[in-house]
Amino acid sequence: MKKLNILLIILISTLISCAQEKTAHKPIIKSEEIIFYKLDEGGKKKTQEGPGMDELVEYNTDGKTSKVYVIEFDKAKNKNIYYLNERYFYEGNNLIKKEKLGYLTGDVYEEVSYKYIQDKLVKKDTRSIENGKEVLKKDGSFYSDYVYGDNIEIEKVYEYDDQKKAFVLAYISHKLFDVRNNVIQEKLEDTNGEIYEQKDLTYNKENKLIKEIQSIRNPSTITYQYNEEGDIIENKYESEGNIVTINYFIKYDFNKKWTEKKEVTTTNVKRQIPEPESIINRKIVYY
Repeated sequence: MKKLNILLIILISTLISCAQEKTAHKPIIKSEEIIFYKLDEGGKKKTQEGPGMDELVEYNTDGKTSKVYVIEFDKAKNKNIYYLNERYFYEGNNLIKKEKLGYLTGDVYEEVSYKYIQDKLVKKDTRSIENGKEVLKKDGSFYSDYVYGDNIEIEKVYEYDDQKKAFVLAYISHKLFDVRNNVIQEKLEDTNGEIYEQKDLTYNKENKLIKEIQSIRNPSTITYQYNEEGDIIENKYESEGNIVTINYFIKYDFNKKWTEKKEVTTTNVKRQIPEPESIINRKIVYY
């Protein structure tokens, strides 16, 4: 389980970092379909069955996310089935609402709204929805208040308490930014004023994240290496002497956007079952 969590952290960090594309003469992506495969011993791709990480993302002409679909492979029909999972709504450049939908029912089960003052986010409200109505419940009802200072952002997160029938402070996030608006430190503070998690982040001159140090709880370090296209070609996770390295072998289309990534995972943990190689395919449609 610990190894699975490690790989999930690395994968999420990779996908976020790879979304930072070069902006010069940037073609406009209309949609991208991302499919994960495992390779069997013979090197043949095996499609994952059931809903998982596979998704189709649609974008507006300004590059903002419009809709996200969960993709389920139907083995009987030998084809993908697409279920609407997220919808995004904007006013100008600001995201004002995000809806999450049940991929089978199509009903909205979560709604996140955002409030701004002079284009700065000041409030985020997460609501649970059942049968079209808001339902207050723990682990499903939250809101955040934001305040800002010189290169800092403080977010106070409140969650609904079923026993108190009220929202109570859950934790406080402190973010520190550099002059290029990169987050270089994040601390999480509990309700007793104790810092229980801290991340320190380092970037290269292209504003790409190259090191992430997690301290206090589950100390670890993740380092990143990039190719000339700005895509990650290596992640290395280190914690308590354990090392997990993922190398990426990438193919591109005529716009220098990646269309295939082969992942090869190695680790110094001898007792672990070796991770099978995997391939991520990305089908891009342009405006």
